[in-house]
Amino acid sequence: MKNKYFYAESREAAEKMAEAFFGCNKDGITLETTGDFDSAAPTLVLAMVGTPEEMRNSNGSYQLYYEAEGLYLELYPVRGAGTELESMELTRHLSRKNITSLDTSTVQNLIASRRGRGKIAPAQKEYIYGENIKIDISKDEMQATATLLKPEPGGAMLEFEAAKKIITDTGVPFGLNEQTLKSFLEKKDYGVPVVIAETELAQDGEDGKLIFHFSTDERTGKPREIGGGRVDLRTLDLFVPIAEGTLLITKIPATEGTPGSTVTGKLLKAKPGKDVNLPKGKNIDVNAEKTEMRAKCSGMVEFINNSVNVSSVYKVDGDCDISVGNIEFDGSVHVSGNVRSGNTIKASGGIVVGGTVEAATLIAGGNVEVKGGMQGADKGRIEAGGSVTIMFIERGTVITDGSISTDVSIHSVLEAGGSITAIGRRGAIIGGRAGAAGNVITNCVGAVSRANTEIEVGVMPRKRVRLKYLEKEIERLKNEVVKLDQLDTYLANSKDKMDPETWNKLHRSGVENRLINEHNVEDYNFEIDGLKYELEHATDSRVHVYDTVFEGTRIIIGNGVYKVNEEIKYATFKYKDAEVIYGPCDLSRQP
Repeated sequence: MKNKYFYAESREAAEKMAEAFFGCNKDGITLETTGDFDSAAPTLVLAMVGTPEEMRNSNGSYQLYYEAEGLYLELYPVRGAGTELESMELTRHLSRKNITSLDTSTVQNLIASRRGRGKIAPAQKEYIYGENIKIDISKDEMQATATLLKPEPGGAMLEFEAAKKIITDTGVPFGLNEQTLKSFLEKKDYGVPVVIAETELAQDGEDGKLIFHFSTDERTGKPREIGGGRVDLRTLDLFVPIAEGTLLITKIPATEGTPGSTVTGKLLKAKPGKDVNLPKGKNIDVNAEKTEMRAKCSGMVEFINNSVNVSSVYKVDGDCDISVGNIEFDGSVHVSGNVRSGNTIKASGGIVVGGTVEAATLIAGGNVEVKGGMQGADKGRIEAGGSVTIMFIERGTVITDGSISTDVSIHSVLEAGGSITAIGRRGAIIGGRAGAAGNVITNCVGAVSRANTEIEVGVMPRKRVRLKYLEKEIERLKNEVVKLDQLDTYLANSKDKMDPETWNKLHRSGVENRLINEHNVEDYNFEIDGLKYELEHATDSRVHVYDTVFEGTRIIIGNGVYKVNEEIKYATFKYKDAEVIYGPCDLSRQP
């Protein structure tokens, strides 16, 4: 589309000017006036080659005219569904034209008006700019990025040596990849930034570390032997005994690392290794150099939540009720009485309750021992990082990373990273659900009343929940990929129309999001494969029943399920040939 502004005193004069300028008949020219021809002063007229129909959806545009009186800039308005003129495109063009004495205020006024004609500089010879290169140095000066700038028609192409000189003059004397620069100049991907210089990274120091001289493994929670083949069911392996002066932790300090340099030649310091601090602790001694920790007294040592505690116990004489309130303690908690409904005890160490637990909550980083039982009323809950020993559980929830030992569980939810043992005067799991990564050992499962009872061994139930969650996340990420593909298609179709800065921003965002998406999918698939493998091979654990398994019970091992439709006596359930089978109990009765 050809456009030109004229000052004329009449429409006829404007038509003649346009015919002479464009070299065509007035029938092919459309005029648009900005004033009244009857006024004393000449009127500014926009002449356009084409019919009104042809110009109905024209884009906003501009043109420079190098005339005897000066350099003029003309802006032509957008019409209909056309696209507005990109002001950034215009200003970049003007900056590359090497215009002498540019009147920026006139340029800005024209841009604000989106139309019109104005003198923006004195008369001068037109400069035809050629291909150029723009260099950006990263803030850390570890990379230099080049962007190839498009030339005007007839402008000179940028040669390799000239490009090298521009890069050097810009302040990037080191790290240039000449092969990348040659390819960059050949491809002619205008407006696309490419990393053309990188330098050697500094070698960061190694982080400090701690060496533990005592076991931080989970305690077994098994009863301790007292001689004569007997065990004390109330004295369990719940802590690590320690003597005064015992070395607990040694610290290995961090190193400084090796420096490097930037693309601009500046020294790049190495990042020192991150030092590690000795853990917090109670009843411990630290040497002057802060490289060793020793026990200050004899007792038990626990490492929980980055804290080393030696024989630190919070005691409650009597019941934990409203007069005591909730307890949150960095150590172990001993309650001589009962824990009443509504109370919560949180301990970074273990919890010992001398009586019963009602509809309360116990959360422990270590082991939990309840010498009575739990009457949970479907609200009682115990969570432990170690093992749980409790006389009975009625309508409660017990979740532990260790093992669970009880006499009877009634309509409760049990989940153990170790084994579940229900042996005693009653020795039964009646109703509810019991899941253990280890074995389940009990006298009875279910009841004569056919109470729905589910036993699962080989894997903690929460891992099945985790697997379902990850599979849903994979589906969500697949949908995100579809959206990213749509963005790529949109950007591919909009590259010549969109402002390069905006296009590059969206492009980088899409690339970064795709990398994050791919990384998450890889991590999730790896975890899913591990969980599936664990579920498929979680077949070594068994369910040992010394007395009766009642109708209404489901036994789950790996991917196998056995539904008990009639009473089964003295049996061991195990996984074989892709199904759950049972035979005579193969575990000797425990004392």
